[in-house]
Amino acid sequence: MEIEIFTLADFAQDNNSKLTIVGTFDSINAKQFPVQHPACAIACRLRFAAKEAGTHDFKLRLIDSAGKEVIQPIEGNISIGNPPNGQFASVNVVINFNQLQFSAPGRYSFELSIDGEWVSGLPLFLNKVS
Repeated sequence: MEIEIFTLADFAQDNNSKLTIVGTFDSINAKQFPVQHPACAIACRLRFAAKEAGTHDFKLRLIDSAGKEVIQPIEGNISIGNPPNGQFASVNVVINFNQLQFSAPGRYSFELSIDGEWVSGLPLFLNKVS
């Protein structure tokens, strides 16, 4: 399995296997904390080889710099059929968030695991500004 795209964005949508991503970012500036971010999305495009056909579990965690979970982990599974081209199959995973709450400035991270193994982390910096 390979990760083609793993990003945080203002908006993302899977439309008939075409991934639309608008406004990728890695930081949020706020004058005071706690702060609530109105809406965002994780957009992920994964590529599986023909030999990886089958069902794969995924887990997405949002953690703070101490490793504490900010939200309940999001878990699910992905079913990969035999690739139409005989070589690989791509799948889009889009997870939308509304009203994410951050208690303090600092480094946060979206952590992606596939089949129980960590595959990537995506940093998000919460900055206090005047």
